[in-house]
Amino acid sequence: MHIAHVTSFYDAPALSPSSAVRMRGSSYLAAGHEFSVIVPGKESSIVWADYGTVVTVPARGAALRRGFVPITHAIQSALERLLVDRVEVADRLSYRRLGGWAHTANVGSILLADESHVDPFDEVATRGYDRVVSSLVTADHERRDAQLHSGHDGVDVERFSPLRHNQALRRTSGAELIVACATPFTSLGGAALALDTLGALAAAGVDVHFVLIGDGPLKGRLERLAQGLPVQFLSAQNVTLDERAEVFATSDVALITSQDKSAKLIALEALACGTPTVIADGARLGLSFAEGAGLTTAPVASQLAHAVRILAKEPVERRRVAARRTSLDYDALPLNRAMLELHLSID
Repeated sequence: MHIAHVTSFYDAPALSPSSAVRMRGSSYLAAGHEFSVIVPGKESSIVWADYGTVVTVPARGAALRRGFVPITHAIQSALERLLVDRVEVADRLSYRRLGGWAHTANVGSILLADESHVDPFDEVATRGYDRVVSSLVTADHERRDAQLHSGHDGVDVERFSPLRHNQALRRTSGAELIVACATPFTSLGGAALALDTLGALAAAGVDVHFVLIGDGPLKGRLERLAQGLPVQFLSAQNVTLDERAEVFATSDVALITSQDKSAKLIALEALACGTPTVIADGARLGLSFAEGAGLTTAPVASQLAHAVRILAKEPVERRRVAARRTSLDYDALPLNRAMLELHLSID
């Protein structure tokens, strides 16, 4: 069967398709199915990747810069042209209409409620979908309602691994402490907060090299804010997943400032690389750290900088083992198998 994934048209696409979506596509292909992912962009395009077909739906002008893209009809047209058998929706802008479209078109559908910012128990919001997946769903909910299924974010623990550590890359940094942050360069990405945290570390006399991975409309402003700070900008569009894993695995600490749905996955990528993680306003992500694997603080630069220094003082082997152990509960492989079983269970 042909499975399509509609990624978020609300959040900036700087880190999209995510590593989780790419791994899911690879899993579907390995099982003998077709996979396409529909993403927002500046121009229409179709690109064949090792994890499936990437279909870009154009979003133009101010709508693209704001992230609010009223193009549900264009998404439907793309799905119709692809002749899909199944669709999984992870977009808060189009999920209401796509559920009805899928039902009318006799296309099996799965709503990824967490990624679409939907209450999985809202019958009006989930109308038209065959299955609804959410981390809020319990085993009891599943027994009582065949539509509801438990699920959460997953990370490719083989691609994102401590084995990606690159000693040569570390030597070129010339600093005692390397901190990495991957986030969209948008108001929700919190990159300015990351730079403020770097400033607090530098002001405290920490010998730090900061790597900031991302893209987005605030890039120019952020580069101006970063003048005089020990920061290296890397374009998310030009950095492969393997290279991102290498940056995380070589860093001492990862900093998560994003307030959008990418935050949890990025944190998991860093943890899977054996890198302890500091998360701003981390309670909302629901991550439980092994001791030494991470800390959560209020989104305040001084507190984030303090947390980074605390984790950096942990023995290297201890913090790396703890970080890796934290990530293993989120191994994407069994989660992707469960998603495929859900698709196959739809009549």
